[in-house]
Amino acid sequence: MVVAEKGSSGKSMGYLAIASNIREQIRAGTLAQGALLPTERELQETYGVSRSTVRRALASLTESGWGENQPKRGVSVRVGPSSDCVGNVAYVDHAESVVGGVFFGLSRELQSTRMRLVHVDSKVYGVEGAINRAAEDGCVAAFVWSKEGFPDTEQIRNAGIPLIALDHKIHGLDCDLIQEDNFEGARLAVSHLIALGRRRIAISGMMDMLEINHQRFSGYLSALLANGLTPDSRDFLFCMTSGGLPPDPELLARRLADPDRPDAVFVLQDMCVPAVASTILDAGLTIPDDMALVAFGGEFPVTIGKVGLSSIAVDWEEFCREAVVLLQRRLSQPQLPTATA
Repeated sequence: MVVAEKGSSGKSMGYLAIASNIREQIRAGTLAQGALLPTERELQETYGVSRSTVRRALASLTESGWGENQPKRGVSVRVGPSSDCVGNVAYVDHAESVVGGVFFGLSRELQSTRMRLVHVDSKVYGVEGAINRAAEDGCVAAFVWSKEGFPDTEQIRNAGIPLIALDHKIHGLDCDLIQEDNFEGARLAVSHLIALGRRRIAISGMMDMLEINHQRFSGYLSALLANGLTPDSRDFLFCMTSGGLPPDPELLARRLADPDRPDAVFVLQDMCVPAVASTILDAGLTIPDDMALVAFGGEFPVTIGKVGLSSIAVDWEEFCREAVVLLQRRLSQPQLPTATA
């Protein structure tokens, strides 16, 4: 909410004073980064000024880097002129498993700023070493897709640069985080199977300490319970955990031999779908007639015969946009508490 501040004379504010008032509320965190400002009519009522004055104030904000025009939507909040944030930003991840949509999406979003993205390979240096390497090379901040379950947080803190965790938290570290809605995505995927008439839905994929996998598992359970289906631990058929080993779907293979086998599988990560699908086909079953499949991710296109895989795809464009907003917020207002988007 925008709050007007009038002078002691009670006169309406000029457009420069209105723009200044809004900037102060952005700096204080009252107006969220990326959120839409009130409409022109609402600002007129708040400040008691004409439409032309409001428009000049909004123009001043956008021209100075504190607002951005969103076609057919209005003006969104920005953290200030790009000159406030200058330098290289590290992207810390294993080079062999970088999600291209994220790396290139962040690069595109940073093109409108004076910051540039550089990759630092955590497979080579370790996540702690990569973050410290980024700091030593003069990076002003780092996006981190951690592949370490329990990193040395003290070593990471010693790097002294702001961090934006991508996809999942860095265990034991309080920093800004951008992630997808894992619970709701999983709930929607399983609800889709139920709508197709499936009643014995197993779950497979990778399960480890990451909270995102727990959130997806919870979404799976929620969908079953909401539709009067009782979860059965015999249908918890995880085939992988952290550590780099390939999927081992032996539990699924054994379960498919049972008379009351599942009629569908929700796969927590689409990278595990090939192993799960092969196991189903090796059991002499067809997809999707005997066994339906859905997955979370959408990063690995899978076609079984002429049938494409149904999956919950992440909007990486929006993901990257929000990540850069968090980055700009952190660099321009380092005193603010950490945020999750």
